[in-house]
Amino acid sequence: MNDLNENNNNKFTIIPFFASPLMQVQLDLDLEKLTEFSFQLQNKGRKREEEEKDTVVIGGWQSNNIVEEPHEEFKKLKKEINQYLQIYHSEVFQGMTFKENVTQSINSMWVMINEKQHYVDWHIHPISTLSGVYYINHDGSKENGDIMFKNPNGTYMNIAHWPPGLVETTNEVSVEKVNITPSPNMLLIFPSWLEHKVEMNLKDDTRISLSFNSQPIPEKKS
Repeated sequence: MNDLNENNNNKFTIIPFFASPLMQVQLDLDLEKLTEFSFQLQNKGRKREEEEKDTVVIGGWQSNNIVEEPHEEFKKLKKEINQYLQIYHSEVFQGMTFKENVTQSINSMWVMINEKQHYVDWHIHPISTLSGVYYINHDGSKENGDIMFKNPNGTYMNIAHWPPGLVETTNEVSVEKVNITPSPNMLLIFPSWLEHKVEMNLKDDTRISLSFNSQPIPEKKS
């Protein structure tokens, strides 16, 4: 038995300061309908104007804000996303006090269609609290493009444990970057301030995803 644990009667608490929690959910929506919807948007030319485009998007097609689109399957997806945004908010922001009762409200949604050699560089989503991505078409391989998240303290992680080579494996506290390989119908929700990128699509298979932003708004009073 460990003598330190046996003889130490002091109570202690580990506090996860500055956490950036990620929610991962596997949905069950009609991907064929959502794929058709995505290409319909592209064929209609409903894309962001040049001055509104994200400069970190290298290649690919990006729609304008489609948050009010009436498409049936898209509305189902929007409802699911909204449900999990509320769960994330209630779980992650426990202990926070707002001046009024608030609910997470989606303020923008857009479709991205990425062919071979298209990628998205490092970025955050300003003027929002929560962001996320839902995968409509992805073959589940790293070559089709992972999403990567950067530890806000990541620049220090490579010198935090000295000498080099001392650490064989890291955990969610000490890792510098985290890769997630998407799969169809996967939904990810994360803080908008968490820096992330989408790696290059190295395959001929088209990658289709839907991204969104959300912010807390006061609940309507009855």
